[in-house]
Amino acid sequence: MRVGGPLEGIASSRFNRTLLIVGIGLVQLVLLVLFAVDWRVPVVLVGGLVTVTVLLDRPVWGVGLMLASRLLSTGTTAFFSIGKMNIGLFEPVLGLGLVALALRAIFTGKRLVRTWPWQWVFVGHAGWMFVGSTWAIKGSEGLKELIGIGVVYCTATVVLAFVETWDDVKAMLWFWIGTCVFIGLLSSMGDALGLTNYASQWKAAEGGRETGLGQQPNWFAMNLSFAVHTAAAFALVQKRALYRWGLILAALFIFYAMMTSGSRGGAYAILIGGFTASFGNDVFRRWFLRAMGAVFVVGGFVFLLNASELGSGINRIIQNMDVLFARDIRGMNWTVCVRAFVDTWGLGIGPGGYIDILQKYNDWLYHSVYRYPHGIFWGEMVHGGIVGILLLVAQVAVVFWMARKTIAYTRGTEAEVIAWSMPAAMLGYFAWSFVEFSYDEKPFWEWLALYTALYIVAREGAHGRGPGIPKWTFSLQ
Repeated sequence: MRVGGPLEGIASSRFNRTLLIVGIGLVQLVLLVLFAVDWRVPVVLVGGLVTVTVLLDRPVWGVGLMLASRLLSTGTTAFFSIGKMNIGLFEPVLGLGLVALALRAIFTGKRLVRTWPWQWVFVGHAGWMFVGSTWAIKGSEGLKELIGIGVVYCTATVVLAFVETWDDVKAMLWFWIGTCVFIGLLSSMGDALGLTNYASQWKAAEGGRETGLGQQPNWFAMNLSFAVHTAAAFALVQKRALYRWGLILAALFIFYAMMTSGSRGGAYAILIGGFTASFGNDVFRRWFLRAMGAVFVVGGFVFLLNASELGSGINRIIQNMDVLFARDIRGMNWTVCVRAFVDTWGLGIGPGGYIDILQKYNDWLYHSVYRYPHGIFWGEMVHGGIVGILLLVAQVAVVFWMARKTIAYTRGTEAEVIAWSMPAAMLGYFAWSFVEFSYDEKPFWEWLALYTALYIVAREGAHGRGPGIPKWTFSLQ
């Protein structure tokens, strides 16, 4: 077997045929022994060997496999657990990706770490979590949170090290979109054939809501939501009709699959992202702003003609908000977050430990299955305090700045629609994140890392330091 890339010289100069055969025999013997102990271990090892080979010879494909494994990984698909941490498809692939990155650095002198705009804000957040662990209620929970942050940083490092051209970015989009279609097919076919039935695991799935590979419905919808706008936008730059219509159908199918979860937040996120992505076209933006102006004018007349009734309506809304905080699951958790924030004088309780404080503030929640802050903002409030909130705001500001620069760098190129669609999906997620999810939620960070790779590619091309992105034009008539 011919080994390409960095391994070619090693295979030809350091290993003779006999030693290679003996080595293969020993590896097979070890795998056989491991199979007798636990069949999952050799499966992971063989998959890892294939991944390392791919990463060394075709590194971008290896990154694609890593992104695909992230999308496919759920608690149900985990091989085993270490404490409360599930080890599934993604973790071994990430570890092997880091090994491959180190080997390529040794063989080719490649830089191990690239810098990116949101890097230091993210590191600052991790540093604040580490400081907060000194007063955290439960050290083990705080350590788990820090490990999750470390995994995000390593993932971004691998993505940004190997995704270096516009062709690389496009390849990753194909991997991402294809995996989402595969997940939708698995969920649909599994239910139709009676092979899977995860609804009993989640009370939220009552009424026929799709849980997708054992995920809670909202998480299943989030897992698919990032690809919808970009699959449609990616179709616009395809020269072949087969690819163009295939991507449009993929966007529709992924949207259908995520909506089977019955997630209202997912529907809102798609609408918010869709309006944002549409602003990438001058004609649509101009007419949309005119329509908004007309709505404000009409709304102003309605307000002046019926101000008293409008005031009553606003009062009813405020009263309903009081009921929301008093009786709704999310509202009760948000109330706990606010009270803990005040009781710690804005310092926060440190990483982890939210469940432990619930019994003090709300005994019913403590004995329920709804024991998390229900929103990234609220999670930062209770865990990181005012510093955590400020770091979250800084993170959003840096990503917003990076998106503006990416759009400017890609104007008039094939990547222009992608430069709009990818942050549009993140904006929808951000709005959704006020009622769901946690700071280190995946696959948001993988999506952000891929967008950051696009930013770097576009910046280098615009400044004449890279191959650039092909020119392209599109306009609505």
